[in-house]
This record gives sequence, structure tokens and C-alpha cells, in this order.
Amino acid sequence: MDTFSTSVIDPVAVAMRMIGFEARTRTIRLSTKLTDDQIRRLYRQYMRTDNTASTRHRGRSPQQALQYTRNSQTHLESSIFSSVLTAHGLLKGLRPKPWLGQSIQYAHRFCIAYGRYLELAIYEPLSFEQAWYFARMLAARSELYLQQCKHCSSHYLGDNHTVLKRECPVCKWREKLAKELGETDVALPPKTRRKK
Repeated sequence: MDTFSTSVIDPVAVAMRMIGFEARTRTIRLSTKLTDDQIRRLYRQYMRTDNTASTRHRGRSPQQALQYTRNSQTHLESSIFSSVLTAHGLLKGLRPKPWLGQSIQYAHRFCIAYGRYLELAIYEPLSFEQAWYFARMLAARSELYLQQCKHCSSHYLGDNHTVLKRECPVCKWREKLAKELGETDVALPPKTRRKK
């Protein structure tokens, strides 16, 4: 049984967490069903209690698949986040789960996963809004899809709109580290191993 879907979740607590992650007002409103006035009051309250500045974004979030694979760093960050989503059960199953819509349960679970991702990010992390749209795009299996590396078992992104075969960004990153350290990483594919 999915404990997240049956527990009572406080929309104000979720909204405050989303504000801390600099979520857009529209995203918070659609997920928590709070009004714009309520969100503005929560934002003012958040600003009084937190010393770090948080930007309150408005309107629709950017929605382009290319932003997740445009270079090796963003491809790696997106792949790390996709692994976190998988680990938190946000992408499992052949079809999106009922809570995958605009719901407080989904927002709650997503905030937990996004917080964990920020702890694991290597380069510039995806913003909350980028991550929010990315998760929905992956769940819909429209432009992007997940594949698993046969060498390191990491999940990484494939793109339905390109004929280029993408290499595993985790293996590429490990290859870069091994090269910088002058070491051999035996978990890498043989052609990419760097020897001392």
C-alpha cells in the first residue's frame, strides 16, 4: 500500500516548502489548491522567517525538452534527478499513477525527491520548475525517456527527437574523474578506462 496517498498532507506546509524551492505561484496554486492571496501571505511569512532571499516566480514554467540534454553537464544533472525520481517511486509503472496529476500528494512526494536531488547534484542543479516539468515529461514518455546503463546501472536520458545515441553521462563523468586522477575505474566500459 502506498502510504503517501492515504496520509493527510497539510497544503500550507507543502506550499511553504515549494516557496523555499522557489516554485512558481501557478505551480503552488495548482498543486495545493490554495488561492493566490493565500500564497502571497505565505510568501510574506516565509520571507519574515527565512534570511535567504527566495524569488517568487509567476506564470507558466519553461517547457522545452532540449534544456535537459543540451550539454554533458545538464544531461548528467537530469539523469541524476531521473534516478532520484525512480528511487522515490515517482516514475514506476507503465502509466502515470492517479496521484501524478496536480495533487497535494504528488507535490509532497516531489518536494521530498527534489530535496534529495539537491544533495546529490554535481554541477548546476535543475531549478524546481525545470525539475517539475521534467518529471511530468518523463512520466508521459513523450520527448524524453529513461534507459539504464549496462555498465554502471545508472538511469539516464534518451531523446525521442534525435538520432544521436547518447552515452551514459555517469560513465562519462567517472571517466573524466579517472583521467584527472590518473587512475583506472574498472566499472567503466573497457574502451573508456584510463590507466595510470
